[in-house]
Amino acid sequence: MTSVSGSTPTTPPPFGLAPEDIGLWDAAVSLLQRTYRSGRHEVAAAVRTRSSGIHVGVHMAGSAGRTSICAEGMALGAVLAATPPDLSLADEIDAVLAVLHRPGIGIRIVSACGVCRELLFDYCPEAWNYVHRFPDDAPAPGTPEVVYLPETGRGIREVPALAHGSAERLRVRELMPAKNIRSW
Repeated sequence: MTSVSGSTPTTPPPFGLAPEDIGLWDAAVSLLQRTYRSGRHEVAAAVRTRSSGIHVGVHMAGSAGRTSICAEGMALGAVLAATPPDLSLADEIDAVLAVLHRPGIGIRIVSACGVCRELLFDYCPEAWNYVHRFPDDAPAPGTPEVVYLPETGRGIREVPALAHGSAERLRVRELMPAKNIRSW
């Protein structure tokens, strides 16, 4: 997927989203509203660059789990395709945001999975990224749909997948504080 334009989504941005990142939210939500297929295309990501605008990607589920590709990786590929070879992705990428859709619940920010955190750290450790912060009063673990998320400084936390929360803006490097930047 490449740059996106078109209709404005009707889903309001979440609490905690920086004003300068509403365009990322709109681009990711718009893409997800056009491409959503249950079990196949449930996540969309938007990446803002300093020179070529916003680029998007959608999650592509494969029949063998290992063949699936996350939305963040697809969006980074779109950025790479649009970036002149003399520019570094680390210098070009300003912010990354991903959204998840669940029927009957709606669309919300989704935190990057472990693989995507690694990928983002390799290519744009100083970029802004959003994580979904679950409220302290979220339903107890064991609710029908539960996920296990890595959280900075907290280890792994079991939380209801659909709990409402807020968006928190962090540098990609803050998602993996003990990791060293790779020299390519």
